[in-house]
Amino acid sequence: MLGEIGMQTTEQREPLQECVEHTGKRTGAVVLAGGQGKRMHSQIQKQYLLLAGRPLICHALEAFEHSCVDRIVLVVGAGEEEYVRREILAPMYLQKVCAVVPGGKERYHSVYEGLKALNDCDYVLIHDGARPMITAAMIDRIVEETIEWKACVAGMPVKDTIKIADEAGYAE
Repeated sequence: MLGEIGMQTTEQREPLQECVEHTGKRTGAVVLAGGQGKRMHSQIQKQYLLLAGRPLICHALEAFEHSCVDRIVLVVGAGEEEYVRREILAPMYLQKVCAVVPGGKERYHSVYEGLKALNDCDYVLIHDGARPMITAAMIDRIVEETIEWKACVAGMPVKDTIKIADEAGYAE
């Protein structure tokens, strides 16, 4: 477990059995981390911004590592593969990451590249790696619901106040 090797973890628990043992189905995850984060106007891509002292992508990867998912493919920006292996993955000691592949021009191209690297799976989860608040428990439930219903989309209720602006740009 990551906590035993001196790293902070968001969940201090033993990983569940792999999905193939737990459900009889092999489950993979494609974690997308190739975005440019243009809307943030930051010099640093969103997936590499720090949250609690670690890049955002680390939190998502850790959740998948501690879930019942069997294999993880990490899709990164073209040319970032070696940096990610050395600076992000190596210190994390993850066992389930089976490939780091370059993404494509658009998100759907990146998903396709991830799917090509993730073969022999009965079910595949697609996750935006810049979304760090996913937990292993959520992932496990998503897998269970997917097996039961053949598809699943996870969502969280909006908690922020939403304002509507008038023509002058003032909140109504």
